[in-house]
Amino acid sequence: MPDTSSLMQGIRSRLGRLIPLGFNTATDLSDLYEAYVFSVLIRAAQNEGGSISYKNALGQDAQYLIFRRSPGQIYVSTQPYTHAVIKFEHKPTLEAHVGIRVQGRSRVSHECDLCVLLEDEATNCRNNLYEPRHNKVIIAVECKYYTSELPLHLGRSFIGLASDLRVEEDIYFISNKKSDNIEKLLTTHNKKWEHNIIPRQVNEIQRLMYAFQRNFKDFKARYN
Repeated sequence: MPDTSSLMQGIRSRLGRLIPLGFNTATDLSDLYEAYVFSVLIRAAQNEGGSISYKNALGQDAQYLIFRRSPGQIYVSTQPYTHAVIKFEHKPTLEAHVGIRVQGRSRVSHECDLCVLLEDEATNCRNNLYEPRHNKVIIAVECKYYTSELPLHLGRSFIGLASDLRVEEDIYFISNKKSDNIEKLLTTHNKKWEHNIIPRQVNEIQRLMYAFQRNFKDFKARYN
């Protein structure tokens, strides 16, 4: 089982920045796991030629990465929560966030553990105090860090989430554990998933990174 130090090492190796928060409890590990998958996503964007910078909710350059520890609105600026700005040459600018709420097709608000969306939409949300619309989201990721067996209801819930969050590219179910039943369920419903995403599972991490890269590649192609 990966511990705090191995997850932090993976984040630093990709982002080169220290998240100035203490991650010690089981809940902290769940939050840290989201940051770890975020680092894989950012590396994928870089591999596709994206330039990365980091901003806080006020649009200022971020010295440290400070992520939400519980789901919140993208427009809240009472804390210096940070996000990545992803720029591909001659393409619309994107933002990558941790733990924000997004409006589904039903107009019900859902938490996205990780979310890549159009910067124009994110800016409008901050200026006009509303949650991003699902059709402005490029990639959404559900992250699950468990120390025990993954319960099947997580897979069932994800199918419902994916049906309401019809994002432009993909929505993923990512976990540190393996579950044959969830894998079978999600595969049958044509949902994207990756399990065993932990630092020592190099093949699984590379496969996830390449999947994200394909999403960014397809995004760029639509604006040729």
